[in-house]
Amino acid sequence: MATVAALTPGLTGVTPTASTASGGGDRVPPGSRVHVVNGSGAPITCTITTPGTVQGLAIADQTVTVPNGTFPANCKAFDVPASLYQDPTDGLVGLAWSLPTSVTFWVEGATL
Repeated sequence: MATVAALTPGLTGVTPTASTASGGGDRVPPGSRVHVVNGSGAPITCTITTPGTVQGLAIADQTVTVPNGTFPANCKAFDVPASLYQDPTDGLVGLAWSLPTSVTFWVEGATL
């Protein structure tokens, strides 16, 4: 499991540095945008852990399917708002990958 910091492009831009998806999952900052590139031979699923409950009942985790293929069809971007996904124990958002092999991602921070 790796904790991946968010890039902050600012006004001058930034070149994304992709991280390799970890088999044990990854942690990212809440309120950021995750960009996933699936280089494997099959679609993958990213599960975003939802730690909250409503009246004692667990809220289902969110899943995002990332197709395989060639760029840009094999890419997906999604937001991880703190209000839904922030884990109260460490303040981060948990991501789990159905097949981490050949999957890379980067995290973009809040905009100005």
